Amino acid sequence: MSETPLTAELLRSLGVRRATRLRRVMKHTGLPAEVLLDLAIELLDIASRKLSPAPFRRTAIELASARWQKVSPEERSEELRRVVQARWAKHRSEKTSKK
Repeated sequence: MSETPLTAELLRSLGVRRATRLRRVMKHTGLPAEVLLDLAIELLDIASRKLSPAPFRRTAIELASARWQKVSPEERSEELRRVVQARWAKHRSEKTSKK
């Protein structure tokens, strides 16, 4: 089996535990270290995009939470119930008008 040699600099920067884990994954998958590190970076990039919303969405979320800051849970529940009922009524009216 031909293993891609890990450079001393890479091993030093990874540390013992991560270097051992990298060697184990390389042996298990048969993939070179470069490919595994690229894959790890891609996975982190995808996960970070999913975890942190875009700035405009973050602002919209903050504005939405500020809107309900001084509203009691009962009032909030009633308002949300009205909004959902209105949307459902609109959906049903569009459905019946298509028939």
